[in-house]
Amino acid sequence: MAAATKRPSSEGKGAPTAKKFKSNEKGSKDAKKYDKGSKDVKKSFNKKGSGAKEPIDYKLQRKMNRPHYEIVKRAKEIWNIIREREVAKDERTKLCDELYHLVEGKIYEVAAKHDASRVIQSLLKFGTPKQRSGTVKELQPYILELSKMQYGYFLVQKMLKYGSLEDRALIVKEMTGQIVKLATHNVAANILEAAHEFLQPRQLSNFRLEFYGKEYALFKGELEAKGTKKNLAAIIEQSPSKKEEILAHVADILNKMIDKQLLGLSFVQSLMLEYLNAASSDQVNALVPNVRDAAVALLATRNGAKVVAITLALGNAKDKKRVIKTLKDKVLEATNHISGHIVIMRVMDVVDDTVLVQKSILSELHDHWFEVAMHPNGAKVILQLLSPLNSKYLSPDEIEMLQPPMVTSENGELVVNYKKDPAVRRAELWKGLQPRIESMCEEHVTELLRERSGGHVLYEVLKATNNQNLIATVAKAIVSEVVEEGTEPLFSDLTAHKQLQRLIELPKSGEALLEELSDDVIFQWAQSNRGAFVLVAFLKNESFGRDAKKKLVGALKGKKLSKDVKAQAGTKLLLQKLEL
Repeated sequence: MAAATKRPSSEGKGAPTAKKFKSNEKGSKDAKKYDKGSKDVKKSFNKKGSGAKEPIDYKLQRKMNRPHYEIVKRAKEIWNIIREREVAKDERTKLCDELYHLVEGKIYEVAAKHDASRVIQSLLKFGTPKQRSGTVKELQPYILELSKMQYGYFLVQKMLKYGSLEDRALIVKEMTGQIVKLATHNVAANILEAAHEFLQPRQLSNFRLEFYGKEYALFKGELEAKGTKKNLAAIIEQSPSKKEEILAHVADILNKMIDKQLLGLSFVQSLMLEYLNAASSDQVNALVPNVRDAAVALLATRNGAKVVAITLALGNAKDKKRVIKTLKDKVLEATNHISGHIVIMRVMDVVDDTVLVQKSILSELHDHWFEVAMHPNGAKVILQLLSPLNSKYLSPDEIEMLQPPMVTSENGELVVNYKKDPAVRRAELWKGLQPRIESMCEEHVTELLRERSGGHVLYEVLKATNNQNLIATVAKAIVSEVVEEGTEPLFSDLTAHKQLQRLIELPKSGEALLEELSDDVIFQWAQSNRGAFVLVAFLKNESFGRDAKKKLVGALKGKKLSKDVKAQAGTKLLLQKLEL
C-alpha cells in the first residue's frame, strides 16, 4: 500500500505565514458611527398614525391662493366637456349657461390667465348670441390689452369671428386711433390680419387711413364727402404738397414692421405695395435691402409677390442675387403658386446673368417640366419665355406687372433697369431649356393636349422649334392614340379638339399631321361634330389648304354618312367646304 502523501510543512524558508489582525476598538466605533449615518441603511417606515407628516403640495396651494381659483377650476371642467364633438346640443347649451353665469362679471380676470383663455373662447364659439354680446361688452375696455397678450389675442380673434355686426363695431371703436400701435406690435398685428377676414371694407379702409397720418383718420368724413378713395395714391393726389411727409410716415411704419418680422402678414404687404408704387426710385432703393431677404414670406399673397417683383425690377444686381438666393429649394412651389409664378417670370425677365438663372432657378425645375406645363400657373413661366406678354396667356394685371422696369438715370432720363436685350436673354434661357422641354413634349403629347395650359405649352414649343423629329412624333401620337375606356378621343375631347385646331394653324405641325391622316381616320373624325371642326381647320390653312381639300375629298367621297351625322354643325360645315 502506498504511503500517505505528507502535507508540506508550513515551516521553512519561503513558506507563507498566516497574519493575525487584531480588532481595533477605536476603528470599530468609527465603523459603527459611519454605519449608523449611512444612507444605505433603511430607516424603519412609519405607518399612518405613527406621527409621520403628509407631504405638502405647494403648487396646489399656490393655485388655490390665486383669485377665482374655484371659478376657474369649474370653468375648465365645463370647457373639457363642451369642446368635445360628441356632446349633445342640449347638454352643451346647459353647460354654456352655467359657464356664462359662472364667469359673468369676471370674464377679463379669467381670460387673462394663460390656462383659462380657451374657456372664454369656447364660450364665444358655443354660446348664444346674447352670451357672446355680453362677453364682448364686458371685454371691450380690455381689447387693446388683450390684443398684445400672448394668449389674449386669440380671444380677440374669436370675438371678431363669432361676434355680431354690433359686437364687431364695438371692437372697431376700441381699436380706432390705435391701429399703428397694433400693427407694429409683434402679437397684436395678428388681430389686424384676422380683421381683414371679418370686418366690412369700409371699416378696414378707415383703419388704413391711420397709416397715412392721424389727420386723415380724424377727418375721414371729409374724404368721403369729396369722393376720395381711401388709399395712398388717392391721398397723395389730393394733397400733393404733403407727399414727402406722408411717404416718410409710411416708411417709418414699414421699417418698424420689418424689424418685427411682420412681412408675412397680408395687410403689411398691401401697405408696402402701396408705398413702392407711390415712392421715388431712391425711396424704393432704400427699402429694397430690407425686403429682399424676405422674398419667400412675401410670395404667399398677390400683393406680396408684386412687392418682390418690384424689388427685382428696381433693385441692383446684388439685390436680385439675394432674392434668387432666398428662393433656393422653393422654385417649384413658387412656380406653381397662384402668386409666386409672377416672381419666377420676373426673374427671367430682368436678371441679366442668365447662367445664374439657369443654375439657381431653372435647374430646380428640370425634373418637373411636365408638372409645370400642366399647371395653369406654372405653364405661364414657359409661355412668357416663348411668347412674352401675350394676353392670351397672361391677365392684364400680370402684363402690367411684367412691363420693362424703368428707372431715372443720372441725366434725369427714364431708362430700363437692365443691360441685356430681352430677346437675347430669352434666347439664352431657351437654349438651356429646349432639349428638356422638347423631350417632355414628346413623352406626353396626349396629356398635354387634354389640358388647356399643357396645350398652350405644346403649341408654343412647336412654334419655336425646328426639331422635325419632335413635330413628327407629335403628329404620330395624335393619330395613333390609344383611347382608354370612358375617355373621349383627342379629336372629340372638349379641350383637345380646340388645341388640335391651333396646332393645325402652324404650317409645320399642320402638314405633318395631315400626312399622318389615313382615309379611315379622316372618315372617323368626320363623323364626330368636334372632329369635323378639326378637319375644317386644315382647309383654313393657306400653306396647305388646297392639298388638304384634295385629301379630304378623296377620303370622304363615296362614303355614306347618316342623316344625324350630316345634321351636325361641324360635319355640315365640312361637307360645305368640300362641296360634297
